[in-house]
Amino acid sequence: MASDLPTAYLDYADAFKFGIQRTADDLAWATANVSPVSEGPWGDVPSVQIFYIGINTAGERIRLPQISGLWRYKPSGVQLANSDDHDPDAPNQTYYLHGPGPGVVRIELGPSMPGILIERPKGSQPVQSTGLIDGKDFYFGESDGFWSLSVGGTDAVERPDWYYEEEHDAPDELSEMDVYSLIAKGAELLRNGTPTMAVEP
Repeated sequence: MASDLPTAYLDYADAFKFGIQRTADDLAWATANVSPVSEGPWGDVPSVQIFYIGINTAGERIRLPQISGLWRYKPSGVQLANSDDHDPDAPNQTYYLHGPGPGVVRIELGPSMPGILIERPKGSQPVQSTGLIDGKDFYFGESDGFWSLSVGGTDAVERPDWYYEEEHDAPDELSEMDVYSLIAKGAELLRNGTPTMAVEP
């Protein structure tokens, strides 16, 4: 899907500098415009302060009216083998990485729709998007000619309150606008009281 990175770089150093500068600019904007959220702790990993910011379709930083549970920050886990254990089947130790000080989570948003907050689609096979419909978390996925929308519940991906799946007739991979249209269609079905389907295992 689309990116706000420059279209070309002279070398990887330029890309790295761009990323560093954007992160610094994000933090400066977030510090001035939004309140941080305390996330964690996660076991032995201490809690951290996180700023959540939206990036609208024009590439501008904006305040998020709500935050989906699917956007919440979690530290990255890295599994490393015990250097004293040469058994390749031995369990690895997981270490969690997180930077010092407050962090920023950027949510690139799709177009505004009444009651719907959409993160821009990502990936391919499946194409995925997340967000909120009437304040409830949603997960959208598309693969192999089928799309699905899961909404609400303690886990909108695995155990949603409402689930809908349908075949689509797009000849190729869905476009970004196709994804938004299907999310809007699913939201309308949900709002109209369409019964939930069984979640495929």
